[in-house]
Amino acid sequence: MTLRVQLVFVGEPFNREAVIHTLRHAAMRADWQITLDANAEHRIVYATTDDANEIDARPNDVVILSSRAVADHLQSSDEPFPLGANRLPFPHSLQRNDWICADVIAGACAAMNLWYEERTRADVRDGWIAWRDDWMARVGLSEPAPLADEWLAEIVRAAKQKGWRTSESRDAFTIVLTHDVDYLPGAFDRGLPRVMRAIARQIILRRRPLDAMRLLMRYWQSPQPYFSFDAVMRAEALRGARSSFQLVVAHRHRFDPDYAIAREPIASALQKIAASDWEICLHGSYAATRTPDMLCAERIGLEREIGAPVRGHRQHYLNFYPSRLFDAVERAGLDYDLSVGYNDASGARAGTCFPYRPFNLTANHAHNFWEIPFVLMDTTLATTHCFAPREAFQYSQKILAPIAQARGCVALIWHLEQLSGLLDPGFERVYFDLLDWLCEQGARMVAGKHLVREWQDAWTQTLE
Repeated sequence: MTLRVQLVFVGEPFNREAVIHTLRHAAMRADWQITLDANAEHRIVYATTDDANEIDARPNDVVILSSRAVADHLQSSDEPFPLGANRLPFPHSLQRNDWICADVIAGACAAMNLWYEERTRADVRDGWIAWRDDWMARVGLSEPAPLADEWLAEIVRAAKQKGWRTSESRDAFTIVLTHDVDYLPGAFDRGLPRVMRAIARQIILRRRPLDAMRLLMRYWQSPQPYFSFDAVMRAEALRGARSSFQLVVAHRHRFDPDYAIAREPIASALQKIAASDWEICLHGSYAATRTPDMLCAERIGLEREIGAPVRGHRQHYLNFYPSRLFDAVERAGLDYDLSVGYNDASGARAGTCFPYRPFNLTANHAHNFWEIPFVLMDTTLATTHCFAPREAFQYSQKILAPIAQARGCVALIWHLEQLSGLLDPGFERVYFDLLDWLCEQGARMVAGKHLVREWQDAWTQTLE
């Protein structure tokens, strides 16, 4: 049975709507319903004050301490938000063992909504943020960490210590499988220009000349190089898995793929996928989320070609400003986005391993779609780390094992050309070995469209 929890404000918070919105993510995981009804037995007191005498707390209350300095920091500072010795954000001057003496809600809100990027990268013309430039690296972390999850869990932990009931049922560990389609062969070139680039990549970047030879052999043995939709789907079906393919529909920039989704046999393949349990999503072109209404036009164009609704999206090259990405996804009428992750690191860019609803702190409104963070990408393993296939598999297990333990829900990216065996030899096998390992962990492996209704129903229950 859902537990009703009253939210009580003491003083003026950094943003009332953002506090309620962020707390709802904790409520989803604990099976709580947030209310402003004073008759509720259980209370969370969010106190923006430096004076303990202003806080009229009951013994059973969960008290979270904030201060005016939090609002000042979020409104004007370009520095990473401060962490205490125990990694809790915005540590408070007051210290009491029975209260949460750090603003875990403001910290989670800022992390999940990429506040630091928004404050510091507004004038960057294009490109993605590197791990070394992001706030977690700036405060001394060696790799991305699910800090927002840790901070929201502090609220649930404090409630349990007060004897509150929380949900005993845990969500299933869920992996959203995705395949960015960054290349498909032209009508007459059979993919030869692309395989030559891949061979150069092995020799110059990865310094693996034997892999270059393997690529060439694989290319000559392939009846349809790079066109592996059916083979991927068959292999996934054997493991009870479903996935999505992200397609680019416009070539407006030199970084955009130049295949045409209306050309055969591409069009027939996409229509077949769209009519199945698998999914076609939009891979927004390089400038789509930085240009008003371009993403919406691309969604409409893709829907017209496949004859089915397009519900999910990932920004090509991860080239986005946070606020423009979130606004563009919402204006395009999409149900979920898969763009929040790193090109050059693995882990939780937004500090969370769960889907969440973004909140625009500047415009003071919640977005009406879900962000599914991705934590692992094939090209990061092959390019940034220069792993061999066995190393890539072991590292992937290391990244995903704690998410499995937390029963999280994240996305993986394995590019279609990788699964064709024509990018980094052996990495197609890493993917399927990883699916086998995920099966052993009891993971659901699905396309995003299968989860949206489930999340929305749970979200609705979090607020009275």
